[in-house]
Amino acid sequence: MNAGNKVVFQTPQFAILSETQLQDLHLAALEILRRTGIRFYHQGALDLLRSGGAVISDGNLVRLPAGLVEQAIASAPGRIVMCDRDGEPTMYLEGTRVYFGAGSDCINFPDPDTGQQRKFTQADLINGYRLCDALPNMHFVMSIGIPADVDGALLYDTQMALMLEHTTKPIVFVTNDRANCQRSIDMAAAVAGGHEALIEQAHILLYSEPSSPLQQSETAVDKLLLMAEYGLPVVHSPAPLMGGTGPITMASGLAMALAEILSSLVVHQLKGPGAPFVFGAGLHHMDMSAAQICYGSPEFQLTKSAIAQLGRWYGVPTWGYAGCSDAKVMDEQAALEAMLSVLMAKLSGANLVHDVGYIESGLTTSFEMIVLTDELVALAENMMKGIQVTDETLMLDEIDRVGPGGHFLDTDQTLARFRDFWYPGLLDRRRRAEWLAGGATTLGQRLNTKVKEIIGEHRPKPLEPEAKRQVQEILARAT
Repeated sequence: MNAGNKVVFQTPQFAILSETQLQDLHLAALEILRRTGIRFYHQGALDLLRSGGAVISDGNLVRLPAGLVEQAIASAPGRIVMCDRDGEPTMYLEGTRVYFGAGSDCINFPDPDTGQQRKFTQADLINGYRLCDALPNMHFVMSIGIPADVDGALLYDTQMALMLEHTTKPIVFVTNDRANCQRSIDMAAAVAGGHEALIEQAHILLYSEPSSPLQQSETAVDKLLLMAEYGLPVVHSPAPLMGGTGPITMASGLAMALAEILSSLVVHQLKGPGAPFVFGAGLHHMDMSAAQICYGSPEFQLTKSAIAQLGRWYGVPTWGYAGCSDAKVMDEQAALEAMLSVLMAKLSGANLVHDVGYIESGLTTSFEMIVLTDELVALAENMMKGIQVTDETLMLDEIDRVGPGGHFLDTDQTLARFRDFWYPGLLDRRRRAEWLAGGATTLGQRLNTKVKEIIGEHRPKPLEPEAKRQVQEILARAT
């Protein structure tokens, strides 16, 4: 918005790549797809790609002409509207709108009651879904953990059934194979009122992955094509490890990841032209001193910001990461890395940002980390409002009325506007004496108390009995 020649309002922004760099990365990915190619271990995909004009050699090595790739980019929709369990739109995946949610499938869980780390149970997952359902800045729910008290054959079906029952928020789900994915779709359709209603509401989104470097497995492509058949949203996100399953520089890692994303998009759009597709990649590097991936590294903040910018450049919704850390417990390192990642997610404008709550480089989910990130998202959201400069906000008449040596404590404008500032719920601004009188709690203690309060008190809107019965029937098919 402008007032004369003066900028009135400027939202903070971050762009890691120049227009020339965007073009260079795109051309590099096209060259990888033309010269090196991608191996597809899926006969149906090979048939689609061959009919679309791809060159196939050595049985399953697919080379893609630039025109086929660019047709797929043009075919993918530029926005995805996701709804809650009741069919109400809650997330508009477009532009630089940012939404946050948990991650999936961690094996370790720090018990909020004992502080001891142990394996997840179904009861823990239910508590985690209730927690995310209650927190205002957790916009979607993901599976969080792998329950040790569930048969492996029922793992992903059980996660889906529990998410559908214990949150009304949109769901990002993971599955093992096509049959499992079909059952998850059927469960969600039972809740939505049928498959057509589910497609219209888009209450669920599938997360799946290619196999870096430059491979598409049969099971992953099975799920990708099934979502395209239904016209339901999917993110097919590679996770190359620079120095391991990916080349060592950020530029080369981005180029290869981009080639993997675009090869996924091509086969997806050949199967379902116009089907919703989310653009994403988790491009980490291997810390050679620890032989571990890095969630808190500055390089990961840069690569995920670059992926968000590339997705917008292509005109499709984007996938990101935040609220995750390499720390082993919910400590100062975890808080620092969570704040950095949330700010970078907001500034770079990734649409669907997951892995909130991850610590120990993605092996552990901390409920306290989820609650902290919820607070940090609110803080960052207020930073993203920027500074509005107008005649009204400049308040020159107010300044003139008060004049030199006066004060603004009781002016009409102060009384009308002091609530416009952000006030934290868990971060403590009191003076030391008041803090001591209030129990001298640390942030970690306040986070733990908040977790216990929500788990003890919050109950999501119940699932309709008939829908719950149908979900359980579908779950029984997996046995």
